[in-house]
Amino acid sequence: MTLTLSDGPLTSSGPADVNYTIDGPRHRILFGTFPRRVRAVFDGKVVLDTRRGRLLHESNLLPALYVPADDVDVSLLQRTDHTTHCPFKGDATYWSIVTDDRTAENAVWGYEQPLEGAGWLADHVGFYWDRLDAWFDEDE
Repeated sequence: MTLTLSDGPLTSSGPADVNYTIDGPRHRILFGTFPRRVRAVFDGKVVLDTRRGRLLHESNLLPALYVPADDVDVSLLQRTDHTTHCPFKGDATYWSIVTDDRTAENAVWGYEQPLEGAGWLADHVGFYWDRLDAWFDEDE
């Protein structure tokens, strides 16, 4: 079972076989800690290295890893014109990862001014897993 898909407790429809109810919004967001070291590499360069990752569990979506922007090599990021809007988190800004030889378009996003109910997203960014070359969990 996942928290956010199928019949998990954070889905829009709620869990099926439980002895409790959840009162509140049908769209649920949970920002939990991720206790292990995570590193990501693109074109031979370490883009992020953190022990302060957070998992965002959101109704009907797979969990997304967010990391403090301080743990990202921002010299490799280039802001793009691409934006998206989430009615629960706010407006997302996107960055591409750029090296001398390659570019990963819109691979990183963040909510620079998140909505009031998602203020904990400030100063964190998320990455599209498949746009980087390698991910390392702990000290692999």
